[in-house]
Amino acid sequence: LAGYREERDGVTLDFAGGQRERADLLIGADGVHSRVREAMLGPERPRYTGRVAYRTVFPADRVRGVDLAPVRTKWWGSDRHMVVYFVTRARDQLYFVTSVPEPAEWTTPESWAAKGDLAELRAAYAGFHPEVQAILEACPEVWKWALFERDPLARWSSERVVLLGDACHPMTPYMAQGAASALEDAVVLARCLQDTARASPAQAFARYERVRKPRASLIQAGSSANTWLRDRADPGWVYGYDACTADLDAVVPAPA
Repeated sequence: LAGYREERDGVTLDFAGGQRERADLLIGADGVHSRVREAMLGPERPRYTGRVAYRTVFPADRVRGVDLAPVRTKWWGSDRHMVVYFVTRARDQLYFVTSVPEPAEWTTPESWAAKGDLAELRAAYAGFHPEVQAILEACPEVWKWALFERDPLARWSSERVVLLGDACHPMTPYMAQGAASALEDAVVLARCLQDTARASPAQAFARYERVRKPRASLIQAGSSANTWLRDRADPGWVYGYDACTADLDAVVPAPA
């Protein structure tokens, strides 16, 4: 997408290859590097956190000498952490993601394909629990990406264009709610658009934003703080939310 033109009765989309499309509405669900967001609000200025995340998935039977917990474990250090969990019901694939301080010299724009150095990663967690050591020793390869922060956007929509998911509230991975929040957005937006018989697209978008923005912004800020469940807390406000039944006309702030 090279750009779009919003008009009274629709949206014209122009693509880099010269293709042009016409639509009634435009939903910018095009991710952290959203071209729709940039066209709507101008270039963004994300802040590098000074931290990188190493991540990978590999066969769990490579791990030797320790009994892995069947549920998610988050290993906390003074300035770094590591989250480990199985990603299949059979518990045969293990995933981990870390957060480690690292200078910004190597960083590229939030790539998911930059290869990490296993020796550097293992050295970063020297002295951690034996389970962490065993997992890192078993890991065959790892990727890394720079972690950036962004402030909540001033707005998510215009007359016929609206943003969704990482396009409007990209998050650090510390609460594991990026994809979940995008799914919640999609459900609430669909519910708002169903009622277009008595509401214009702009009214539907405004309703969606009014319902979703306070919650998404709170999760975005909480994830950035990286204190989620470090201490005893009630996680119900995050995991108990039902986008299918949430009241579209009453925004109830989530607890801090």
